[in-house]
Amino acid sequence: MTDNVYFLQLGKSYKSYLKNIIAGEPFRPIILRGGKNKPATTAELHKAITLFQQYEKKDTGYGWEIEWQKWSSNKLGNQLWPVAITVATEADYLFLTKKQSDTEKFKEELQHLLSWRSEIKDFLLSEPGSVLQYLNAWKGICAVTDYLLLNDVTTHYIRSIPVPVHTKFIKDNEWMILSLLKYLNPALLPANCNNIEIGLDLRKKSQLFTLRWLDPRLADLYTSGIGLLGIPVDTLKMCHWKIDEIWLVENETNLYLMPERNNALVIFSKGYAMELLYDIPLFHRSSILYWGDLDEDGFNMLNRFRKHYPHVRSIFMDQYTLDTHQEDIGKQNEKYKIRELKLLTPAERNAFEQLLSVNGRLEQEKLNQQFIIKTIIDL
Repeated sequence: MTDNVYFLQLGKSYKSYLKNIIAGEPFRPIILRGGKNKPATTAELHKAITLFQQYEKKDTGYGWEIEWQKWSSNKLGNQLWPVAITVATEADYLFLTKKQSDTEKFKEELQHLLSWRSEIKDFLLSEPGSVLQYLNAWKGICAVTDYLLLNDVTTHYIRSIPVPVHTKFIKDNEWMILSLLKYLNPALLPANCNNIEIGLDLRKKSQLFTLRWLDPRLADLYTSGIGLLGIPVDTLKMCHWKIDEIWLVENETNLYLMPERNNALVIFSKGYAMELLYDIPLFHRSSILYWGDLDEDGFNMLNRFRKHYPHVRSIFMDQYTLDTHQEDIGKQNEKYKIRELKLLTPAERNAFEQLLSVNGRLEQEKLNQQFIIKTIIDL
């Protein structure tokens, strides 16, 4: 344990050491603490003394300097024990931590970064570990940062910005690029922005929602007989279809298992991606039925969706469904964080509160298929 005490102290001091390099401050000798609990056996004493002497600085080498003190023990007799252990020089410190190579790379990269933009010195002081963490990426990060500071990129997708890096580079190094942009030009991005596409208002690939016609006649009428298709939100907003029912399902399998229904379609709403569907004129003109999991997320999404479409109805998200499937109720991995959802109906609220009380959930896959079909047909 003795070796751990001292080398853990040295390891923990490395961040401060790097900050001193960035600040241009000279190395400060490090006094190591420990050794209050002296060995109780000859074996422990031998092991500890061997360690101290193994790394003790000799005339021609590196290591720590030890001030020895006489120690008298009834059990072990007269011994010597360190009263102070000092790492006096930078060379000693790097020898003991085995950080010579890393530190050499750090100093070299630091010079490149400060030559690039000297004003990031304070930023690096707050994130000294980033110099080595992004060692192989800094050239690209600097190039991307320069370009984004100087150019309007709102007409670009994230992978089409004309910078000399591979197409996934910006996303792979998003945190550092965002941090530098916020530091160098605070007005460029919102302070809490953690998504470069949103922060810089880049073009985004369209989110496709899978749609299936439940009425084959509507497929012939509106989509040239194609019964299953992926449709982007912008296109869905422009659709002037005349339909009675829109079903939103959170389980993709249910998209395919839904029975045929007159004048209806079903959309796989993809969890919280359904928030992209908050301003669809077609939805205001049609009945909406939402079928989600009976758990915290499912009821939360229903509640949020109802803010935009007050007429949305849920299916299989009520007390009756729970009562019919008591043996299939499981547990959420995490405890419920939401305690109240004001836009639920009484039947939905009863189901939510029952699950909340036991941290429970009932997955759609657990519902009895005959129960599902009969309920849908009887609507």
